[in-house]
Amino acid sequence: MPAMKIEIVVNPTATAHEFADVELHVPGRAKPHVLDVGFSEILKRAPAVSSKAFDFFTITAVVYGIDKAVSREDHADDDWTRDLNVTIPVSDAQCWRAIAPALSECVSFVTGDNWRIRFAESQRTLVQKRVRRRRVRFIPLFGDAAALFSGGLDSFVGAIDWLTRNSKGKLLLVGHHDRAVKGPKADQLALLGLLKRRFPMRVDSLQVRVGLKEKGDEISFRSRSLLFLGLACYAAEKLGPGVPIIVPENGAIALNPPLTASRRGACSTRTAHPQFLRQVQAILDAVELDHRIENPYEFATKGELLTRCENASILREGYKLSVSCAKSGHTYHWKNRKAKSCGRCVPCLFRRAALHAVGLDDEVYGYDVVDASMSSDEIASDLNAVLAFVRRRPDANEIARILTANGPVPLDKQRDYVAVIERLIDELISWLGGKAPRSIRELAGIKAN
Repeated sequence: MPAMKIEIVVNPTATAHEFADVELHVPGRAKPHVLDVGFSEILKRAPAVSSKAFDFFTITAVVYGIDKAVSREDHADDDWTRDLNVTIPVSDAQCWRAIAPALSECVSFVTGDNWRIRFAESQRTLVQKRVRRRRVRFIPLFGDAAALFSGGLDSFVGAIDWLTRNSKGKLLLVGHHDRAVKGPKADQLALLGLLKRRFPMRVDSLQVRVGLKEKGDEISFRSRSLLFLGLACYAAEKLGPGVPIIVPENGAIALNPPLTASRRGACSTRTAHPQFLRQVQAILDAVELDHRIENPYEFATKGELLTRCENASILREGYKLSVSCAKSGHTYHWKNRKAKSCGRCVPCLFRRAALHAVGLDDEVYGYDVVDASMSSDEIASDLNAVLAFVRRRPDANEIARILTANGPVPLDKQRDYVAVIERLIDELISWLGGKAPRSIRELAGIKAN
């Protein structure tokens, strides 16, 4: 299948929320997809930043829009890997052209596709002024660091830990939501309310809507983490030079090793993989955006992240408000449709093992995979993959090979990454051994005590 060329057209005459209509013209479509950017949310807090930070946000928004618009099933020979060519209008095309190959490689790595990204000088202004009847109050952002805030458990603990360790510091939490995806905005707001109450005058937030005005054809959304970083960089640039960008993600999920040979590619995401974060850092450095990307949990399992949380009281108060599920909102086929999480995807399984480590595995799920009454057809492939992985008990050499299958890792850190996966297996064994029925334990090769 030949590479798909997506044309980007900026239409300044049709504006919405002060952001020009950015049209994504996909071959074979009668109408273009239009980016849905709630830019007024940004303008109320950060009306002007460097052109490079604005360009980077624009690039990540366009990539996210294309990622949603182009179906893998319809536009990939293997139903997964798409070949995508796009030229993105930016304010400083010469600057971005110098790193176009590196950016293309970065986006290809995180989405699992083949991207070729070029840049052209923007002929039209993306931010469109509109006449206001009333003056809008500008409330500047504040914070000594900008942290990604998804509404998940890791980002919640990341905020708790940073605010506790930096007793006089202020933290800006940057969230993204998509009108086509129910859940994340409400999850973020619920946790933000708790954090602002427990850390008064020290927590600020910026939640921005980015997506497509009409529903896209693809639901994998691998580029969402790049969009998060684009938003965080924009916010950090407004806070000042040298402000760090914190990406709170436990090492096991960041590495996300393919649990079985058949799960390479589609099932092994790289949304916070160390290689991806290094690639983004290199891009920021190349265009002189002075912000360091930090993952404080790079060498921790999710269970260790919870066990070491700096304030167990706040964790216990708020953990049920967070959602880690990869299929949140898709409740139609769940056994318990009132649950917030499916209970069967890998993030849910890792979450349960981590919560078990701190005595908090008491949530309600769409499926309770350690319920003895579960039928075989209710046990999803993710659980079978986890059980097979635990049963194999791979040694350090095999784990190193498995990790390499999902992306390069530095040799000087390889042993530390391997150790994270070894401890993840121990967490899963502890949870399954303590909670699972005999039939599940046998599939995992766990002997009865």
